[in-house]
Amino acid sequence: MKTFSFLVTLGLILGITGTALGDALDEVNMGLSKTSVFDTPTPGNYIYSDAKPGRNDWLPTAWEGLPPQIPHGIEKFLPVVAADNQCLDCHDTPKYIGKPKNTDRKVKNKAPMSRTHYADDSLETVDNARFNCTQCHVPLSDAPPLVDNTY
Repeated sequence: MKTFSFLVTLGLILGITGTALGDALDEVNMGLSKTSVFDTPTPGNYIYSDAKPGRNDWLPTAWEGLPPQIPHGIEKFLPVVAADNQCLDCHDTPKYIGKPKNTDRKVKNKAPMSRTHYADDSLETVDNARFNCTQCHVPLSDAPPLVDNTY
């Protein structure tokens, strides 16, 4: 009986480790793309917009509901933290929600945040989960898309 238990245990060990000792995957076959992971190009450095806030054209979005791009430089506003969110100085303007966009570039433009960024329907308090603006909104740059979009 001891010999049988030993042989069964030995067979299980060999069966399990035998598949692990098989052919290892090389870097070409380890992913779904079937190309070497070492052939992935590193994106270059791109220039972000250095335009001043408030006097920029409205940027089109690819589809409705997509967070709009930031059409001005943001370097002096970073980092965006809950205690010091300089984006709110201009964009916490609920009185402009639903109003026509200002297209006169001679007048400083204040794009309001979406109504979904507020804690409730009174539009008085910004939702605490929405303080990190650059999590969804990205600054405009001259970067070409990494992947062609056919959407």
